[in-house]
Amino acid sequence: MWEALHGTTAAVGFHLYLMAQPPGLPERMIEADPDAFFGHFLDTWTHSPDAVPADVRAVYLEACRNAVPSIVADYRASAGPDVAHDQADRAAGNRLSMPVTVLQQDWGAALGYEAAALWGAWAADLRHSTVSCGHFMAEEAPADVATALRELMAR
Repeated sequence: MWEALHGTTAAVGFHLYLMAQPPGLPERMIEADPDAFFGHFLDTWTHSPDAVPADVRAVYLEACRNAVPSIVADYRASAGPDVAHDQADRAAGNRLSMPVTVLQQDWGAALGYEAAALWGAWAADLRHSTVSCGHFMAEEAPADVATALRELMAR
């Protein structure tokens, strides 16, 4: 994602850059209004406004409020140790030996994120498909996700 999102296309991933900052500031900024922060993604990253019903949204937001330090630490790792590990694996020629399935939301390619090409460099047995939905695939396209999982498990 760090190689794919740059320039104006990176605006959709502003949260990545925020949470990659050293500990303290990102946590304080998000904890100031976590429902607004996480709710932003629920509102803007779905194709359908009713994709995440109010009761599910409430649980999702509560879980996020209770996990801000962990969520930020996960994203921070993606900009530090994870990049170093990926670079070392790439330099060593390491690839994933298991079957891999990648579901890509249809707006991903518009951002310059070509999932098939990126994952193809890591996985010899790759199946890629585009799902017509937003970021929250399990909520917006549960049948597509379930089918992809069943097919992956059968491989």
